[in-house]
This record gives sequence, structure tokens and C-alpha cells, in this order.
Amino acid sequence: MPKGPKDQSPNEPGTPNRYRSLVDKIFFDRFTDGMTEIPFKRLDIKEAANAMNIDLPDNLGDVIYSFRFRTPFSNRILATQPNGLAWRIELAGRSLYKFVLGKESRVVPDSDLPSIDIPDSTPGLISGYALDDEQALLAVIRYNRLIDMFLSITSYSLQNHLRTTVAGLGQIEIDELYVGVDRLGGHYVIPVQAKGGKDQISVVQTDQDMRACVEKFAGVICRPVSVQFMPDKTIAMFELTLRNGDLIVVDERHYRLVNQKAVDF
Repeated sequence: MPKGPKDQSPNEPGTPNRYRSLVDKIFFDRFTDGMTEIPFKRLDIKEAANAMNIDLPDNLGDVIYSFRFRTPFSNRILATQPNGLAWRIELAGRSLYKFVLGKESRVVPDSDLPSIDIPDSTPGLISGYALDDEQALLAVIRYNRLIDMFLSITSYSLQNHLRTTVAGLGQIEIDELYVGVDRLGGHYVIPVQAKGGKDQISVVQTDQDMRACVEKFAGVICRPVSVQFMPDKTIAMFELTLRNGDLIVVDERHYRLVNQKAVDF
């Protein structure tokens, strides 16, 4: 019996592809009007694929990741959203997830915000060998000490791609974790989420990063930062927080790395 179509570019809500088909089936098998949370588990992806006779993706986690950070839901799912609210997928434990209906919380750079020119201190070898946008972005942030500049504290990279577990969420990954100190001796922990390409900054990663910091660094002030390459490679930096479950932008600045001779004094 022929299998379903291979995955296509899923950037438009109306585009048919196996990821969207699988997520639609998981959602509508459980959805009824008025629901604000819909729990499901990773195994449901396999069951949906078998029921629809669709080739199972090699990486089941990428199905979930795609709709958490990169890809809009289908028009069918979007049509169930009340005005001002949007569905998102959150972690709910080991191999457990849930659709959650809440305020729209995607963060996009303000195109009208002027950029700040910074002499580029990134070693040429690093720029040449970075494997993807996210890796390159994290390296640029680190070598140019942009966390220090943005938050006005002295910071140090503690670990990148930190995998840990958080109660009620299961395993998470923090793109890079910094620790810092201010001029009065206050200590900070700074989880950084980096987004390149078509990935989007969202409330789900900020929430899990903050919960990890509260659990692992009790009593230390947590200041989540998100960074993103803009189309012209300007770096948008956001300090974020959560208020009643809503994602709040505390501060946003844009930095443009330039040759030393291009900086105005």
C-alpha cells in the first residue's frame, strides 16, 4: 500500500506535509470546544502515523520542535483560536506534551529600532567553521561580550547546549548558560536562547529556561536573554520575563558587528 507524501516545506499554514498531518490528527482526536489544554505523548506520533499510513519521521522530536519554534499550525487548528489567543506546545514531563491556549507570545525584532555598531572581535576561524546560524550566533555573542554590554554586568559562559531535567517538564536544553555579577556584587544566571533562520523566539523556551534556573540556582537572579540574527545579520537581543504566563520584553537592542575602521568615535 503506498505511503503518504514526504515532508515538504511547512512554513505556510495551508501547506500539506506529514508533520502538519500528524499534529492535526493528534490535536483533533482530542479537541472539543472550550478546551484550553490538550495533553498528548510522544507515542501518539507513532500511532497517528500508523493510522494515516504516513512514513514515520526519523526524528520524532523534530515534529514537536518544529511546531514549538519554527512552523505555524495548520489553518484548521488556527481556526479554533479565539481572538487574541494562540495554541502552543509545551513540555509536560518525560515524552509528554500539551497544547496550551494562551496569549499570542511570539517575539519579533522591532525593525524601526536603530542598531549599535560594535567592532567585530569574532576570530576569523570561528566565523569560517561555524556549522549553522545558531552556533555562529552563540559564538558571536560570546567573543564580542554582548551579554555584558546588553545587561551592563560582567558575565561568563558557564556551559552551552546544557541538557538537564526540570520537574514537571522532563529533559530540556538551554542553548547557552552564563553567570554574572554586577558592580554591587549581585549574582545572576542568564539562560540564552539563540534563534537563526526561520526559528522564532517563544514563551515556551523562556518558561523552561527560567524554571530550570529557579530549580538549579535557587536564590540567584535569573535574567533570560534571547538573541536572533536579523536578515542583514544585525543581532537582535531581548531581555525577557514572564508575567502571569505572558511573555514580556523587558529590553530590546540591536547590535551590528563592523570592522574597527567603520566605527565612529
